[in-house]
Amino acid sequence: MTIKKRAISYIKHKLSSNDLLDLISKYVVVNLAQLIFLIKYRSHKVDSKKIVFECFQGRNVSDSPLSLYKELINTRKDLSFVWVLNSVEHGLYDQLSNNSNTTVVIYNTAEYDIEYATAGYWITNCRLPFRLFKKKNQKYIQCWHGTPLKKLGLDIEVGAYSTTSMAGMRFSYGVDSSRYDYFLSPSKYASEKFCSSFNIPTKSIIELGYPRNDSLINDMGNTSKIDRVKAKLNINESKTVVLYAPTWRDKQYSILNNNYYFDNPLENDDFIEQFDDSFVFLFRGHYFTESDKQSRRFIDVSSYNDINDLFLISDILITDYSSVFFDFALLNRPIYFYMYDREHYEKEARGFYLDIDYDLPGEIFENSILLSKAVKSGVGSTHNDFNAVYNPFEDGKSACRIISEFL
Repeated sequence: MTIKKRAISYIKHKLSSNDLLDLISKYVVVNLAQLIFLIKYRSHKVDSKKIVFECFQGRNVSDSPLSLYKELINTRKDLSFVWVLNSVEHGLYDQLSNNSNTTVVIYNTAEYDIEYATAGYWITNCRLPFRLFKKKNQKYIQCWHGTPLKKLGLDIEVGAYSTTSMAGMRFSYGVDSSRYDYFLSPSKYASEKFCSSFNIPTKSIIELGYPRNDSLINDMGNTSKIDRVKAKLNINESKTVVLYAPTWRDKQYSILNNNYYFDNPLENDDFIEQFDDSFVFLFRGHYFTESDKQSRRFIDVSSYNDINDLFLISDILITDYSSVFFDFALLNRPIYFYMYDREHYEKEARGFYLDIDYDLPGEIFENSILLSKAVKSGVGSTHNDFNAVYNPFEDGKSACRIISEFL
């Protein structure tokens, strides 16, 4: 990491302990950055037929932005598309560049800014850099990246953060949400939480399902695709595949490396020694996090592009406070929750929207040995009642419905 980035990381960490100073600094920096952006690109005309797509700051080409892109590239030949990637070394750079009517730009470059200054539509699943000033004739479609279990944005009442104060965090959410024209939602429950946490009006919500789940529904019985994904990861077809997909922790932050870290807590003898080689374990870290530790038993699939592929090949899901279980529940396969730090997370970090003792589609474990016994049993129930509440629109056609709403 450069000295400049390390200095910025250090300053953010120091400001996070002072609400007033952090808020003032963010206010000044954000407004100055937007003013510079506006002046620099005010003469650039907006192309109403150009759409820019971004997924996790260019790390992936997946989620709802990809589903919407797939639908549009097949049905709207009159449009042009721009994909944001984080590097020219990205595994999908050449493939996207060769697609019809599609160009690729690198995240946080001058070309990146120009595309956002001139695209008629912005489609993303994460918050965008604050400097991007949206003109009145541009539309911002926020897909987000999951149904929330843990509290978001303005709904967070507890917590101490490594890179922002509570006041600074609330201001940051407000800056991004003030640009939204549409916000995608998979359910009434999610719509209510998005409106309160981002302070957006109900008229901005498109509650028609998650495009990201279209491929999950449509490929559920696609054995040839499932076999291809397993072969790509060198997984024998006869193995029981267990996916562990935890979320990030707000306080697990490295100032030195300017990133959040997460070391797999199931990488311990009490857990892994309970299983023979008929089980294969996958580890999917949150896109915020990194880990330097080598795994003895888990295949690290954190950089695998599309998590839906991992869902399709997995017989069992282990998670904690991540939203992944809302989507995985569509497959009606066992889900277990490993919440070894539950008390801290609930009372000091975020808090939850749901009553986790009654509303989750699976059992909670705080002990890895008890968790291993449950995983070995493979016992689980169908999630039909859960899906009726939290996934009521998922029929594999959400992308088509949503496009007709905003385009």
